[in-house]
Amino acid sequence: MPLTRPNITIILAYIVIGLTLSAIIFVVLSISTTHWIHTIRMRAGFWKLCHLQPLTCFHSIVRSPAALSLTGLFLIVIGLISTFIFDIIDYRVPPSVRFISLLSVFSLGLGTFFFVMSYVAFSRITAHFCYSYYLMIVGQLLSMGAVIVASYLEGRRNALASTSVIMSRLVVRRP
Repeated sequence: MPLTRPNITIILAYIVIGLTLSAIIFVVLSISTTHWIHTIRMRAGFWKLCHLQPLTCFHSIVRSPAALSLTGLFLIVIGLISTFIFDIIDYRVPPSVRFISLLSVFSLGLGTFFFVMSYVAFSRITAHFCYSYYLMIVGQLLSMGAVIVASYLEGRRNALASTSVIMSRLVVRRP
């Protein structure tokens, strides 16, 4: 029985999906917890600010990092769905609208950018960062890995499509 060569496109698509799902899990954990910063007198997250002596919690008025991270999360989910549609289901698009298949790369890249901006915007506060902050950084790094693999995957697919078109034209022109 001859060994068949695995389809590298499907393997890369599953790697992108795995990295993206891991990034989504880390980001959701990071957004939902209130341990972004911690000082002697308070701890804060995106949604709550808690004074430790006496123990009172308020809704946080700092909304820009939360909005940036939620936008990044939304874009990462779009990238996950488009990777699933274009790579796993193998939805073929005509060459005239091939740029639509790059949706996964662009949405994953923009989502990663918004994750970076969210923790940079939150880091202007000088305090001791806690695990929620670092969960966002891990999610951003996983998302960045997904962007790199997805861009390689799309470049590989478009290069293979372009090569097959060129080869078919050469074959047709030969006498």
